[in-house]
Amino acid sequence: MDTLITLLAGLGPQHWLIFGLILLIAEMASGTTYLLWPAVAAFLTALVTLTGATTWIADMAIFAVLVIALTAFGRPIVQRWRNENKAEGLNERSKTLIGTRGVITVFANGAGSVKVADTIWRAVSDEALAPGQTVVIDSVDGATLKVKGA
Repeated sequence: MDTLITLLAGLGPQHWLIFGLILLIAEMASGTTYLLWPAVAAFLTALVTLTGATTWIADMAIFAVLVIALTAFGRPIVQRWRNENKAEGLNERSKTLIGTRGVITVFANGAGSVKVADTIWRAVSDEALAPGQTVVIDSVDGATLKVKGA
């Protein structure tokens, strides 16, 4: 136990900086923002430790309080920022089709297929449609397009 206390008492600002860098590198490898806040807390603790006004117990307490506070307040801000900057329709090609035009290839009994650009999609409609007719995509349900006459 004395060895552990001696080790902790010897922690200086350079140790907190190295710990923060290790956490920051691990955060960059994972990209989850879970380790970002402890990394920032370690850097801030290094700044406080640099003044020499604290003991190792106070440094540990400062680090713990900063991790909790930064996680509680910083994580929601970053999540909101990520959601605001998210590209609409990314990985959802079918959602980007709403409002575009296509041409009916085969259609009978309210179901058939429609060609949009270079792809043929399954389509349904409440209207009676004929092959060759131009339609507008109204909505998307999985891989099925709901269309209406243009």
